[in-house]
Amino acid sequence: MRMPGLIHVLTVLCFFLSTSSSCGSATLSPGEDGGVDGPPVTRSQAVLTADRYARVHWTMTEQNRTGVTCGGTFLSNYPVGDRIGVGYKWGGWTDVEDFLAKIALGYATGTGGGLSYETIPFDCVVGVSCTGLVSRAWHLDHKYTLNYPDPDIPRKFQEITHVIEGVDIAAGKVSGINKGDVLINEYHVMLFVYETTDGIPLIIDSSTEGVRFRPVPWSVLAADGYAAIRYNNIVEDNDPPGTASNPIVLEPGQLEMSVEGNTRDVVSLEFHRYSVEPAIGQPGPEVIYQITVNSRGTLTASITEFKTEGIDNDVHLLSSLERDSQGMALGGVARGDNSIETFLESGTWYLVVDSSDNSPGGYTLTLAFEPEAATS
Repeated sequence: MRMPGLIHVLTVLCFFLSTSSSCGSATLSPGEDGGVDGPPVTRSQAVLTADRYARVHWTMTEQNRTGVTCGGTFLSNYPVGDRIGVGYKWGGWTDVEDFLAKIALGYATGTGGGLSYETIPFDCVVGVSCTGLVSRAWHLDHKYTLNYPDPDIPRKFQEITHVIEGVDIAAGKVSGINKGDVLINEYHVMLFVYETTDGIPLIIDSSTEGVRFRPVPWSVLAADGYAAIRYNNIVEDNDPPGTASNPIVLEPGQLEMSVEGNTRDVVSLEFHRYSVEPAIGQPGPEVIYQITVNSRGTLTASITEFKTEGIDNDVHLLSSLERDSQGMALGGVARGDNSIETFLESGTWYLVVDSSDNSPGGYTLTLAFEPEAATS
């Protein structure tokens, strides 16, 4: 887990300067030998695993700033207080449960700034690096690292990935990049989630501030020399549940039912507005549910809010999944920021949880259907 001093210093400088021109001794040459490390992983599994790291809530204490086992050699760059997202550790790939357990015990986190594990015990700090996060997202059996030209550093990403054919970020050719693929240069790596309708890529990565879901413009990625690579053992999600062709079927009754979902999974990116309130844009990804009711009655539906995590999902009810060429859902019946309550005739209806302002994320959807009382 330790890099020789020269390579270590070069890596830290590259990370903080964010310029590939300072990293001339590193090479980027992902291979195509078909190597893998671990079980097959679907694109959804990769994104949702990384998202767990981005959404974890925890509290930084004074004890975590110095670490109970660091022997006075470490001082974190994180302030005391509540945080979201697993903390950063250079070279780390701590899993979420172990991270939370060790933070509670007073271990340090927030590695950054030119420190050296020649003087700071490696195990006194917990967290995940950029390469550690991707290794976890891809469900690898071991942590892999960037493609440093150093024979003493095992398991480089080039051994288990291949360059995505037809993609050239500098030339604006990016349509071949799919969720769960990775953007990599000489000093950093990030998991691609999706591209917005405005052409901005959204990624999950781990930097010195910890794991975050955030936008990074293609122009920045091009300027910093990023390439797109694909894990050799990634599996395509064929017709995933939650799309117009394969909606998730729910059968609500008088008792409330709850289901978990996550629009960051990006199973559908078809609806951008709804005819019930067309002025409100919903440009982010959505999840589509199908509801069948056998009598007239009142449907109530609500979703949780996670504003502190930058998540903003809204709920919509449709009579059909028809849309126009601009992504307008034509069968709009009702919408709400958090909830809807509407009277329905018997038949099939569609409930869509859609993210506004490209702020997708996890939610809990709660449903109940109250049949109309029979009249004598």
